[in-house]
Formats: sequence, structure tokens, C-alpha cells
Amino acid sequence: MTHSKRRDIGLLGGSFDPVHDAHVALALAAAEQFGLDEVRLMPCARQALKTAMPASPEDRCAMLRLAIAPYPKLTLDCRELYRSGAVYTYDTVRELRRELPGADFWFIMGMDSALSFSRWYRAAELVGLCRFIVFDRPACPPPEKPFSPELLRHRLRGPLLDVSSSRIRRALADRAPIRYPIAPLPQRYLRNAKLYL
Repeated sequence: MTHSKRRDIGLLGGSFDPVHDAHVALALAAAEQFGLDEVRLMPCARQALKTAMPASPEDRCAMLRLAIAPYPKLTLDCRELYRSGAVYTYDTVRELRRELPGADFWFIMGMDSALSFSRWYRAAELVGLCRFIVFDRPACPPPEKPFSPELLRHRLRGPLLDVSSSRIRRALADRAPIRYPIAPLPQRYLRNAKLYL
């Protein structure tokens, strides 16, 4: 009797305000390097350690859908946008494990998140629910003493684009050219919707 392979599913959360090419490149690189069957891009209602987002949940989902459409392994999961009350990664991963008991989950995060991981809700329990893929951020060194060795066990290799959503928003607000890579369809959407002006 043969056993079917467990599915490996990556989870990439963020504001995606707006989504840009570095988000997509990051998800694709994680899928390739770690043999993930799927990477879910999961826009959040509000990041617990950051301020509110300028674009609406509907606009962010629409731009994400356009950005990932060419890539079969990338999917959109908007569950966190519509959950009432505080939204925590711990709750989302537990919910996904109940929905997909035959899957292994890999949470993809930047080194800046690894540095602040001790402040995450139920951080110690979260470490036991999924594996982590950590990618470097410009000028962000690894923590001298990580919250858990598991956080840095899987590091994403390769050059990542130095792009930030905040710089794109500033360029749009100043009516300046967008000098950072963002796919044509999401860019057309945000211009037509007059976002960030």
C-alpha cells in the first residue's frame, strides 16, 4: 500500500499595499527552494506591529489576484481580512491545520519578523505548528539569540529585490514614476482606482 505525499504549503502574509514583484519573486523562490506544492499569499487586515493600511481589503485582494494569476503554485487566501477581532498568525495556522490535516505548513517571513518574534501572540506554540522560511532584509542582521533555533533553520537563498510598498506609495502620492518593479496589471488597477494619491 502506497501513501500519498503530504502537501507542503507555504504561507506568506503581509499588507501587500500594494503587491509588487518582490512579493511574487519571494513566493516563487520559496516554492522552488523548499519544494512547496503551493504558496498562499495572505493579506492581513492590519499587521499587529504596524499602522493601518491605505488601500481597502478589496483593492489589495484584487491587485494580488492579478499579480499571481500567471503562477499556478501561487494562490490567494483572504481569510484574515474578514475575521472579526484581533487576527493572529497562531489562530490562522491552527485553522488551516484543521482544514487540511494532510498538509505541512511553512510560514515565510523576513528577518525583521524573526527579530520581533518573541512579541508574537503565542509564539512558543506557533513554533510547534509549522516550519519557518526566513529571508534576509537589507541591513537587518540575524538575531544574536533567536527566539527558537527553528526560526532560522530554513533560510531562503538568493538575491531578493530591494523593493518596498511604502516607497511605491510615496512615488504615487508625489505623482512620480514608479521606479520599483510592479507587474503591469496590478499597476494598471491601482492607477485606474486612483489608489495612494
